[in-house]
Amino acid sequence: MPPLNTHRFTQLRSGVFESEDIDVMINESGDFAFLFPQPVMDYSQYKPRSQRLGLQTYKSNNDVINRRLQKIGKYLAGVENYLEIGASDGGFVAMARNLYPQMHCACIEPDQSTKQQRDALDWLHQFDDFGAAISSGRRFNAIGFFHVFEHIEDPASFLEQCTALLAPGGRIIVEVPSLTDPLLGLYELPAYQKFYFQKQHPYVYSGASLAKVLEHNGLEIQHLIPYQRYGIENHLTWLSKGKPGGSEDFREQFAHIDDGYRAALEASATTDTVIAVAGVCP
Repeated sequence: MPPLNTHRFTQLRSGVFESEDIDVMINESGDFAFLFPQPVMDYSQYKPRSQRLGLQTYKSNNDVINRRLQKIGKYLAGVENYLEIGASDGGFVAMARNLYPQMHCACIEPDQSTKQQRDALDWLHQFDDFGAAISSGRRFNAIGFFHVFEHIEDPASFLEQCTALLAPGGRIIVEVPSLTDPLLGLYELPAYQKFYFQKQHPYVYSGASLAKVLEHNGLEIQHLIPYQRYGIENHLTWLSKGKPGGSEDFREQFAHIDDGYRAALEASATTDTVIAVAGVCP
């Protein structure tokens, strides 16, 4: 994938979550990885891993949507038209519109399992795909996609369609899981590495490699924001038990230091997630 295909790669590991025949290749700087051979995904039958593993309640209790809005809400201030790609049940776009009631909101989300929740948002305009959105003639001051880009097999084509939907002066806001995840690098936890890489994510970025891909495709980085989605109780659970899901005991015991722990990781850019804010190059 240009421009990262010019890097030298070595094998990081053999096997990913639930797929032992796929290798993980990583570049020399350790800021970009890809799966080989690239898996073919049938998203018509796709269920998020958190759903398959029964982690939905734990994930929702972690308040990732509200924390995301705290990170990027200011970039939506004054936005007249907002488009979210991969809006799922509409949880984030609903929270954003509650903050900015004047904002006209739309989404592209083919997932039928969450359509009922989106349909309940009578102010949300839903497009079936990029083609429908582009042919509508609507253009957007901001386009957000969160934990979508790592699923995209052809990033250049995807970004081209995104920029075609941007109004002059508009920006995209993209959030991806990051190779700077502290459980991968800081704690070097083998059990987590085995869990982390999965066939649904053909490419795995860091802030640095994400910026290179966006810039190569005509976008100018305005801000890179390290964002730690999971807190100290999650990390202690992984370190002590080697599995996801957190622990209520750890959550209660360490609640008073959790915000500080996340802030320290974010200050050092050692985070499980990164958010890029970018506009079209002049």
